[in-house]
Amino acid sequence: MQMEENLCKLGDIIVIDEFKNEVGEKVKKHSFVVINDRGDYIEGLKYDLVCNMLCSFHSDDHKKKKLSYKANFEIAEGVITIKNGNSKSGYIKADQLYYFNKRDIKYVLIGQLSSHMLNRLYRLIIVLTEQNKVDMIVTNLNSNKRGGHYG
Repeated sequence: MQMEENLCKLGDIIVIDEFKNEVGEKVKKHSFVVINDRGDYIEGLKYDLVCNMLCSFHSDDHKKKKLSYKANFEIAEGVITIKNGNSKSGYIKADQLYYFNKRDIKYVLIGQLSSHMLNRLYRLIIVLTEQNKVDMIVTNLNSNKRGGHYG
């Protein structure tokens, strides 16, 4: 397991081994898009990674429902590159910013979002932030776990 601090960068798609969701429940293996990899503080807690959750569609009805929310950002097939996997369509929850410390999580880099789509995502996050419609999820910053990049 490597413990290097800067293995992921903006636009990278990573799978985090275990994290706490917006209500504090533990979730295993989920994909995220990296939108910030610089260290800073939020609510007095240190972080060095900010991500948006990347989700897939389960059916056409699920797709219609999820895309009816303004904050869900569609990722069409082909705009992401996934190592040893598919590049199927899905969506990013642009209204949820997850804050992490890289040293406290285990993650693997699996792909990259195109720079064009990353810029579109940033613009949506700015609009949602101006409308006070972004949740800053800091539940993962109080962990005593030690992790790092793996895979």
